[in-house]
Amino acid sequence: MIEIKGEEKGQILEVTTEGTATQDDLETFEEALKAKKLQEEPLNILFIFKNIEGNTTKALPKAWKILTQLRSIKKSAIVADETFSLNEKVEKLIPGVEVTQYPLQELDAAREWLRG
Repeated sequence: MIEIKGEEKGQILEVTTEGTATQDDLETFEEALKAKKLQEEPLNILFIFKNIEGNTTKALPKAWKILTQLRSIKKSAIVADETFSLNEKVEKLIPGVEVTQYPLQELDAAREWLRG
């Protein structure tokens, strides 16, 4: 399941993912990311991950394709529960993007960091 908010110019793009990401979820994210890039670039993005179980096998090729578009991101905050942890491999996939992870309870702090 995916939910996208902040698609208007000047808003932080917020992507909430829960459970397993499907190919449709990733296509929804890719469309929102493309639209946001047309409004402003570089952009900041907030990922909120809850009960992450990964991607379906059909979604994996789409996920890799989207990674190339993430280079237009300046800063990314990841707010997640214990099912997700940021590691160096993830950060190396999108070089030049400043990434910080927060626990779910610090959602407002993540938004402030992105605005700063």
